[in-house]
Amino acid sequence: MSNELAPLAPMPVHNNTDDPLWLALWNAYEPVITALRRIPLVTNVESGNMFAITAELTDGSHLWISSAEDLPMDPGALEGFHVKRLHDDNPNIDEVLYDSTENGEQAEHGNNTVPLIQAITAFVTERRLAPRVIDQVSVRLQGVTAQRLPLSKLLNGPCTDNDAAITEYGNVVRAMAQKGWTCVHAQGGTDWPLSVWALNDEVGILYLASAGQVIV
Repeated sequence: MSNELAPLAPMPVHNNTDDPLWLALWNAYEPVITALRRIPLVTNVESGNMFAITAELTDGSHLWISSAEDLPMDPGALEGFHVKRLHDDNPNIDEVLYDSTENGEQAEHGNNTVPLIQAITAFVTERRLAPRVIDQVSVRLQGVTAQRLPLSKLLNGPCTDNDAAITEYGNVVRAMAQKGWTCVHAQGGTDWPLSVWALNDEVGILYLASAGQVIV
């Protein structure tokens, strides 16, 4: 399954998001859509001549998720899931990657969404067809002032590269030493450095902090 802490892919950009039929389909299949957006794929629902879920891939192709025929308005009437990779400008891209309809290779899974999302995640990961999720890292100082007040400062970042964050950590260490701070403890090496500093009656912990994730 997709990571529930991962950022969601953005909403699709079009003029149908206020259309009652589009909204009904979106809400009916929200669990599948949200799981796809956490992969993270920009996901939409087709509410024109055919009802389906679509998900954009990074090479310009897309996934078309339907059932034995169209997706029914009521998910309770599903007859399994049928997933194809298609490309609007390249008819040679037309492949089935998951089929849990009655005669499909994954028919035993039926309407179960867990193996559906697992199969899609594995497919787009192997083909590198999904946007990347990058961990952001900041350099922070947390401690107590001479007046016994809490001290919390963002000193640098967020950085989208851990090596860059470690470099900035080293720059902050040198700057603190130049300002008269004394390092009284250090650990973590270059993998995940953390150090304790003192200046007069102030004490601070310098560390690399997770600053969330971004989609690139």
